[in-house]
Amino acid sequence: MSDTSNSSPRLQEFQTEVDSLKVTGGKANPERTWVIIGALLMIAGIVLSIISYASISSSAPLKGQVVFTDDYTALGTLGLVLAVVGAALFIVMSLRRYFRFWLIRLIFEQREQADRIAGR
Repeated sequence: MSDTSNSSPRLQEFQTEVDSLKVTGGKANPERTWVIIGALLMIAGIVLSIISYASISSSAPLKGQVVFTDDYTALGTLGLVLAVVGAALFIVMSLRRYFRFWLIRLIFEQREQADRIAGR
């Protein structure tokens, strides 16, 4: 572990308590998995929308031929929905990870300040 000789007493106490817990970390970084899934959904949605747009715009109905534009429209809409859901998932999980770090940092800073005020 790192050198804690110049750390505050509260930080040293916290580190010794964490070391004594002997707890496994479990699945590390669940946010990373969801961020990757969100990015893949965005990419799949954009690709699906482009394919559907290209299919609709390139299909000129010939005499007596039925063009399935409704199917391509539904496919394009599904692609847009996937892209929006993927973007939302990506943003939420990225912010969740950042805010967790920010909250932990804020808690430790407030504890340090309380220790200084109390004269520990």
